[in-house]
Amino acid sequence: MITTVDSLEGALGVDFTLACSDLAEARCQQFAKDTPGNRTAVAEAHARIDAVLDMYLDAVVRQG
Repeated sequence: MITTVDSLEGALGVDFTLACSDLAEARCQQFAKDTPGNRTAVAEAHARIDAVLDMYLDAVVRQG
């Protein structure tokens, strides 16, 4: 997939969408088999979502 974005908010929106998709996949994998690796994948997906949200908040504060 090729995606073109023209703003920081747009780029963060794409990152957020991908991170949410990764979280959904990780949760499905964990539901199918609860292993340490699958738990780690869920935690990493949550951390990525948190990081994207933090970057978005930083961008909004700088503009406001």
